[in-house]
Amino acid sequence: MKGILHRLVNAQRGETKEDNKTEPGEIALLDSYSMSGIRVLQKLYSLGRDIVTRNIPGDFVECGVCNGGSAATIACSLRSTGKRVWLYDSFQGVPNPAEIDGDYAAQFAGAWVGGLERVKHAMRIARFPDEDYIIRAGWFKDTFHLPLPELVSILHIDADWYDSVLLALNTFYDRVAEGGIVVLDDFGHWEGCREAFYDFISQRHLRPLLERFGHTQAFWVKGRTNNREFSGKWEIPE
Repeated sequence: MKGILHRLVNAQRGETKEDNKTEPGEIALLDSYSMSGIRVLQKLYSLGRDIVTRNIPGDFVECGVCNGGSAATIACSLRSTGKRVWLYDSFQGVPNPAEIDGDYAAQFAGAWVGGLERVKHAMRIARFPDEDYIIRAGWFKDTFHLPLPELVSILHIDADWYDSVLLALNTFYDRVAEGGIVVLDDFGHWEGCREAFYDFISQRHLRPLLERFGHTQAFWVKGRTNNREFSGKWEIPE
């Protein structure tokens, strides 16, 4: 009976089985451009499709691109929507961590140097038009002063350290549309990322409904205060 009701609801929404498939084949090809793993990429794709399904306005911003696997995966979900993609990365590795990032972080200064051409190749795999994405190469403290997107529907922050994550949140959060999604890639892995999140929401007097997936990722939907509409469903959003 539940299955029949689910199909009826989908029919009323104009959805088909094809609309609800997990992900396109390109994502398997993008796995080698990401350190996150295929299941994380699949979830990022579903979050992008959720933005499209709910018709949330605004572009996609990623802070911390490395070789472009996550960026291209989310871009896959936004094809033919008219949304632009803004990609920010130093392409010189991560900056030096601060004390708040923890002792373990100190050994990773300058790690994870991404390749600009690798990112472009990943976006070609995603079949995302060259004219619809912008790469801002350089340190956040410099590139965030360049013209920014007016409105953001999905903000993916993979910036590791406290200072970088806090700067990204302060720069882009007010541009995220109501109903837009903010993803913190390093919430469960790096202490600095987590402390930046706690300090940001404390300073802004925010109480986001935080969701988790994988060992480290966290996300929230701006303005969502409960998950009652998802009662009986495993994935949030489905």
